[in-house]
Amino acid sequence: MNRAIFLTKIQTGETAGGTIPSPKTRSLGRVLVIGCDEGLIEAARIAAAALDGPPPVILRTQNEVLRAVVTNLSGFRHLILEDGELPIDQSLVDAMAEASPAAVISLLTPEAALSEGGAFLRGLLDGTRVMAHDASRASRNSSRLQAGLQGNSLLLRYQPIIHVRTRRLALVEALARWRSEPVALTPVNFIPAMEQMGLSRPLAAAVTRIAAWDMSRLPARLDIPVSVNLPAPELDKRDVVAWLGQQLRRSRFPRRRLMIELTETAPVRDLSRMARTLRRLRAAGHGVLMDDYLLDDPRQRLLRLDFAGIKLDRSLVLSLPKSARARNQVLSMARRGLVMTAEGVSSPALLRALRVLGVARAQGFLMGRPLPVAALPAWNQRWRSAEGLAPPAKRQLP
Repeated sequence: MNRAIFLTKIQTGETAGGTIPSPKTRSLGRVLVIGCDEGLIEAARIAAAALDGPPPVILRTQNEVLRAVVTNLSGFRHLILEDGELPIDQSLVDAMAEASPAAVISLLTPEAALSEGGAFLRGLLDGTRVMAHDASRASRNSSRLQAGLQGNSLLLRYQPIIHVRTRRLALVEALARWRSEPVALTPVNFIPAMEQMGLSRPLAAAVTRIAAWDMSRLPARLDIPVSVNLPAPELDKRDVVAWLGQQLRRSRFPRRRLMIELTETAPVRDLSRMARTLRRLRAAGHGVLMDDYLLDDPRQRLLRLDFAGIKLDRSLVLSLPKSARARNQVLSMARRGLVMTAEGVSSPALLRALRVLGVARAQGFLMGRPLPVAALPAWNQRWRSAEGLAPPAKRQLP
């Protein structure tokens, strides 16, 4: 990263360069600095104080950033990143940015931070200085996206999924990211374009290969499955079992540890054919989960097929405390013996309710955000030390 200054707003669906609220309509908010140059750090402190904001949080080392990722430190309005070679894994910096999705990110050299007597940095923090850059989407060129898949542009994050009753780690879900500057892009910024360009299979192949390699390098105590997403048209191809085996060959990752999540992006048209596909995959060692199951889901007819489990969509899970209809549908699936995973679990009360309703597994920010593979052992150690009885709450600064 050679530019002196880089500013972008991390967004989920908007293009960068959108409207930024004026200083009159927003407070300074929390500021996070990741860097080790004392000049940059002092400039951030002075700028925050001049704007009557709270002191910035400073992360100087790899261990400090890792701890912040594992403990879910989030809620920042501004992220100031030192522009230069840092002894910090970029995947951890990406994770910190993703934990504060509304943050404005400034990539600065110490000289830029100190320029104009500090007025430039104060302007970035109060919104009077804006340098917009369209970095919110990956290339729309098919050949470039394919080259990125074959190179090192695709990154993976892993979100923990726990057993509701024992609070032990059950598996992780592999979630795609795209390498960019100053931080990685989230799926909405590149996956739809890939699907439109017919790159679903190359994308799934790359995700599977990387996930298998990452999981095979983890300590033996993390001998857990990983799930990857596949749309119905890819899952339904006759060579899917052999194709998955090809992706696992180099890492020698056991088939039993690779699970498939059937996404909702394309409908299942032939029930009999899907039933045969699920049997073949199960015989080969792969369990298949139905992803993003909704309240009154039109895919109810698929529940009689041999799925290894059902993942309840976040919207359904969050409706459980207030919706009797939602609770009745989940109870009905539990009585049928369906193994359910609740997505989007964000509170201990919701986790307790899931146990009463017979939901087997839970996934969400209460347990952990999507993590770089390097952070998984530290997350697991912290989670196990509490035995899941006091899950790490979302940390906010006073």
